[in-house]
Amino acid sequence: MNRCVYLTIVLFAAMGPVLPLCAQATPNAKIPTPLEVTLAYSQLRSNGTAAACGCFWMQGGKVEFNLALIGNFSAVGELAGHHATDINSAHEDLSLVTYLFGGRYSYRRYRHVTPFAQVLIGGVHGFDALFPTASGSTIVPDAFALTAGGGLNIRVSRYLAIRPAQVDYLQTRLPNDAANRENSLRLGAGIVFLINPSR
Repeated sequence: MNRCVYLTIVLFAAMGPVLPLCAQATPNAKIPTPLEVTLAYSQLRSNGTAAACGCFWMQGGKVEFNLALIGNFSAVGELAGHHATDINSAHEDLSLVTYLFGGRYSYRRYRHVTPFAQVLIGGVHGFDALFPTASGSTIVPDAFALTAGGGLNIRVSRYLAIRPAQVDYLQTRLPNDAANRENSLRLGAGIVFLINPSR
């Protein structure tokens, strides 16, 4: 298993002991907000091939829409962008835009603290670099992408929550003249806007 996957699991598991402290033992079930909109900053530890974990950091952010469905399940749509400069010996830059959709499970035992896990699939658009292929190279490829991970939302008012941490494993299938698969670790934090909350 790729080392980035191991690191994702370890970081997400490390969040476990924090939950009881934040929740302060108030087991009042939280009613899902119909719509949550998240603006977040994120860093992406990326690599040029699937054979090695991480060789450069990318900086960026995302906007995310979370629509409540049934019980603790919701539908998520996410648009994210990341950029890095001087990533290799050719001094190339790299920019990635991902557009992902999927499902989320939120653990709503506590009123103000909500940990969640999710799996999203979609696509990635790469630019600002040359992407090697079997027949040469391409400048602006599009490819499959998926992410799996989770995070923690802490509600601070009726209409606002903060997300102190989110950890995701991100896989993209951009051409790289090797396995054409990149495994990345994504770390983020942001602000969650609660639209029409019930309480």
